[in-house]
Amino acid sequence: MISPASAIIVSSISESGSRTLESREPTKAMLCLELLADGSTWQQVADETGWSFNQIGAVKARHEVAIEVRKKQLAADGFEMAEGIRLLMKQKMAMLADNPDALAKVNVKDLALSYGIAVDKGMLALGENKMVIEHKAGKPSLEDAMKAIEEARAALQKEAISV
Repeated sequence: MISPASAIIVSSISESGSRTLESREPTKAMLCLELLADGSTWQQVADETGWSFNQIGAVKARHEVAIEVRKKQLAADGFEMAEGIRLLMKQKMAMLADNPDALAKVNVKDLALSYGIAVDKGMLALGENKMVIEHKAGKPSLEDAMKAIEEARAALQKEAISV
């Protein structure tokens, strides 16, 4: 049975030409597109479908819009599940707060880790959790070296005696 969320992929496959790989093997084509939308690697898709890199690429190229629509549907499902889990976590926290014996059994590390993850994800959702990592090599750039040479020449010119 095809899920309603996969209907876009099925309709996209049915619109492809009769000589395409999708029309010859629609079940594998649907599996391929679902795996690509789920974020599977090319190798995982090849292992599941038995198709080559070129075949997977051709199917992906013909159904790029369907894959993007499916990715958005999967993301929405994920956020819906996250919200449900968030509500359950709040209920569990209230239950623990009302029961000192149960709270005493909870590992402090588990609470701290959960808190850290929740704060991190909250900040990420707000767009506030940005970190820039800059890698600096020990070697100067070509521009820095040229500037140093020019400065050295200028310093030498100041000390030079005119002849």
